[in-house]
Amino acid sequence: MNSDFIKIIALVIIAAVFAIVLRTNLQEYSFLLVLAVVSAVLLTVLSNIFPSIEKLRSMFEDSGNASVYFSAALKALGIAYITGFAANVCRDFGQTALAQIAEIAGKGAVFILSIPLICAVMQAALKFVGL
Repeated sequence: MNSDFIKIIALVIIAAVFAIVLRTNLQEYSFLLVLAVVSAVLLTVLSNIFPSIEKLRSMFEDSGNASVYFSAALKALGIAYITGFAANVCRDFGQTALAQIAEIAGKGAVFILSIPLICAVMQAALKFVGL
């Protein structure tokens, strides 16, 4: 992954320079270049991360801990990354109001995702106190 990381960073920097150059005359191609690079980097990163995630998931299941917590944490992380990406794209196009709405939607989604976990913690606390 380390050599992939260096390649990814180099690709991102080169794409940023090209996007800036293209933005002056051909703004639509600048956007397409950025979109293509983001997609390629995302696929590369995900293909490197998935084996580790699966290993962690199997360790959780083997230890007897509820994999629900691990799954919720992964979903929350995914929501955070997707929300951040969407907000940054909106900001790049000068749409700060849409960026803020995207962030609010992401925070709401994480909160909704956490409700079952909050309920489980509350039930465990009530059992502990004897109620």
